[in-house]
Amino acid sequence: MPSASNSRLQTVFSLLLSLVIATGLWYLVVGRDHVETQVELRVEYRGLPSGLVIDEGLTNNLSVRLRGSAELLRNLHSRDLVYTVDLSSVQRGANALPLRVADLPDLKPFEIMEVIPSRLVLEADAVTERVIPLASKILPLSKDSPYLMSDVILEPSFVTVRGPEARVNALESLSVTYDPNKNTSEGSHEANVAIAAPTQVEITPPVTTLRYSLEIKSESVILNRVIQLEDESGEYSISPTKALIEISVPESLAHDNDYLDAVRIVVRPPADMELDSSADVPPMVMLPSGARLDTVSPAAVVMTRKTATPKEVWAPALSPFTMPVNVYGMGLPEQRITKDFSLDDIEIPAAAIPQPDDLKVQPVIPSDAGQEKADAVRAGLSAGEAERPAPIAPQMRLETPQITSEKLQD
Repeated sequence: MPSASNSRLQTVFSLLLSLVIATGLWYLVVGRDHVETQVELRVEYRGLPSGLVIDEGLTNNLSVRLRGSAELLRNLHSRDLVYTVDLSSVQRGANALPLRVADLPDLKPFEIMEVIPSRLVLEADAVTERVIPLASKILPLSKDSPYLMSDVILEPSFVTVRGPEARVNALESLSVTYDPNKNTSEGSHEANVAIAAPTQVEITPPVTTLRYSLEIKSESVILNRVIQLEDESGEYSISPTKALIEISVPESLAHDNDYLDAVRIVVRPPADMELDSSADVPPMVMLPSGARLDTVSPAAVVMTRKTATPKEVWAPALSPFTMPVNVYGMGLPEQRITKDFSLDDIEIPAAAIPQPDDLKVQPVIPSDAGQEKADAVRAGLSAGEAERPAPIAPQMRLETPQITSEKLQD
């Protein structure tokens, strides 16, 4: 009996040992070949009803955790896996769509452990379209910039937006952001700027042109200037003779006296102005570079053209016994000489005394007697006379008028 019991125990022990060995061999041969991995599926959508747009919930990829043969999984990673979502049943509002990735032929040989996300929740809305204005959002210039920005214009200033009704109706305007510090030079500028818009909203056109000007910072200066006549002949006169002007100059030159001294006011006589007539003439303000005229007071001056006075012209004397036609104001005054006459009564002219080169005297014309003697001398020389008579000068006699007491009494 004891021997039979021992034999029976040995048999059971052998069976259990065989089972453990078989299980271990199966795990080594079959279980080691099955592994887990995670693959990405690209999502495509189709069949969306017309007039609707998906506002929220769209995703581009799905993550699927799989278990299967290592060899098959290696081949699976090298493929472009696509999962297509049918949107034909989508209605306006929230829609829950389950994901059936197990139906994909490429995934049937594997055990699907997990799908992330497990379903899609899509928010659908009606498509609408509106025209809304653009608003410029210009970044400030740097503090040390000498320029000011002005005349900002957007072309076009309105755009068409299209998208989900809730998003489109919430838009009052779209902003255009630009940094003018990119181009800091005086003058006009323009730049193409992209228009920022919310997601799911299309803009037409997507780009606008921003035009603006950069001007030098200026300071207002008030000056009092004498009005100058362009014609300096003295034929014209003006009233008033001064004007008050207000100009805008660069800040750096607002206190530069040399720069401000270049500001002048000039008036020009009208071309058809007659003698002894007056006219209102606007003054012309001459400004240096960078200055701008704001106001001028008065806006017009009264210009008068005076009667022209003949200019004195020098003419030589006709003979030594006559005075020149003009002595440049040095002629003696026409004053009668009386018994009380004094040299202090004569007004000495203030004109400049003419220089010797300015006095021109006509040559002396000889008398008839002198002319006869000169002819006789020339005739003698032609006849071969030895002695050459000296030229006979014309006889001249200067008679001095006698002033008698009777004339003085007159």
